[in-house]
Amino acid sequence: MVFVNTLVSGVDQGLLYAVLALGVYITYRLLDFADLTCEGSFSMGAMLSAVLIANNGAHPIVAAFTVIFAGAAAGLVTGILNTKFKIPPILSGILTLTMLTTINILIGAGRASVPVVDGNFASWLQLSTMYAVLISGILIGAILIGVLYWFFGTELGASIRATGANEKMARAQGINTSAKKIIALMISNALIALSGALVSQYMGTATVTLGTGSIVIGLAAVIIGETLIPSKRSFAISLLSVIIGSIIYYIIYQFVILAGLPSDYIKLITAIIIVFALCLPMIKTFFIKVGKKADTYFRGKYPKYNAYAIKRDEKAAARKEEKKQKAIADIKALQFAVHGEDGQTLTPFKRAMLERKLARRKEKFELKEGVKALAVFDVIDRETEAAETSKQGEGGQDNA
Repeated sequence: MVFVNTLVSGVDQGLLYAVLALGVYITYRLLDFADLTCEGSFSMGAMLSAVLIANNGAHPIVAAFTVIFAGAAAGLVTGILNTKFKIPPILSGILTLTMLTTINILIGAGRASVPVVDGNFASWLQLSTMYAVLISGILIGAILIGVLYWFFGTELGASIRATGANEKMARAQGINTSAKKIIALMISNALIALSGALVSQYMGTATVTLGTGSIVIGLAAVIIGETLIPSKRSFAISLLSVIIGSIIYYIIYQFVILAGLPSDYIKLITAIIIVFALCLPMIKTFFIKVGKKADTYFRGKYPKYNAYAIKRDEKAAARKEEKKQKAIADIKALQFAVHGEDGQTLTPFKRAMLERKLARRKEKFELKEGVKALAVFDVIDRETEAAETSKQGEGGQDNA
């Protein structure tokens, strides 16, 4: 029973801090912006939520989602300092963090901590706190993945991702990169503040130092998730990997405490996990090289192994070609559905959904095939145009 409770508690905390990790993912991965506002935004979300509940009688859910606007304001300040006043990203984050330290004390009316005694965001389920938080956390995580996946698939979201991928190229395409940075920072810090509110309600108290170390937790969740999930993945799976990374981090944290080790040891363990996760690609590359050398050695040394290796390679090549042809067929079918004769009868919504699906399939195929994918796309485009022209010609003959 102790094991189950520890596991559920770790999942609970992981789900709440996953909201923070998603905010960190937006700035550090999508925007490529080292934002240190995180710790201040997290504490502000916790303090403001606690004050709204304790002093104003706000419902915990209302209080939690109200702090989103405060977090967005913190991100706005960091964005303006960076884009308008040309202050470097790290320094602009530190300046906003310094301001938030005082603001958080003012929010608490000079108190370093504010108790949260009137329930939490999960109390509506009328279950024990542990399982109510588990269910609520899953719902919040699913909603956030859906909303973020949709948003970053829109023109605005895509322009934010383009800004993070290559700012100069994005600017050359006419994208207002300064505005996109500010929007991304606002979204990121809004999520971080929301996470602070949820965590403070779960813990039953909010302190001005609650956000200390939150940036490390967020980065650890992102790195652990990316390490466990293969690199060639969809954006939705990338978001899911962040949540999984956060859950795993806090499961480890809970079992460290269960083992009787001081909670301060988690910082050392976190650092070790991050170092290992960052070094894992190099470790994988090392073992791949060793495996290739061993394969080459055994091919020359043992004829039977060489025959087996040839058959293995042929099967692998056949499977790869089969997957490639299936991917081409899927892209071709979507291309005909969107740009062919049938595409003219689609509703705007259905057409937009199919276009997004086609773009994702092409992007995935291009990641695997590289430059060769462009030639394939060119052939598909010509076939689509030829089929459309042929159908138009047949339609003209029928009318005649």
